[in-house]
Amino acid sequence: MLHRLRTASAVILPVVVLLLGASSVLGAGVGVSPGRMEFSVRPGGMETQELYVVNQNSEAADFVVYVEGRNAGWFRITPAEFTLPGKGHRNVEIELTPSIIAYPQEYDISVCVISMPVGSDLRIAAGIKVATHVQITGLPIMAVQWWIASVAIVLIMAAGVVGFWIRKANYMQR
Repeated sequence: MLHRLRTASAVILPVVVLLLGASSVLGAGVGVSPGRMEFSVRPGGMETQELYVVNQNSEAADFVVYVEGRNAGWFRITPAEFTLPGKGHRNVEIELTPSIIAYPQEYDISVCVISMPVGSDLRIAAGIKVATHVQITGLPIMAVQWWIASVAIVLIMAAGVVGFWIRKANYMQR
């Protein structure tokens, strides 16, 4: 019985290693730095960071970079799609501009980098998800400015009305 178990494990173990090795080779085709990103910005503000993308394969590959998760629309990625030669690399700009009405809180999202062989009809891809933490801080700066502008407009209008009544009263006294 023990002999059969050893024989079975001698056959199964190499197959499992080959399957796992093939998966990690596909995943190893993409390299990024940094491995984690942190953004801290006010509502309506902007913060830009760079992601260094490396084609670790010896052949050219098409790359797609996108954001996955809540409020992905706040991000602009330049370039979002590109081709890298074998062992090539490039910087990708990740720009975060949260909405002016964004509530101060924290979000966890992923910046995804996908690599596909150039010109392949079979669209097999390898990819990496870069864990990204977004912290929306403080009150929206524009909200404070709008509040100040609104108070100023009300005061100017009130002064105009008071001035009109004073002129009218002075005219009537003549």
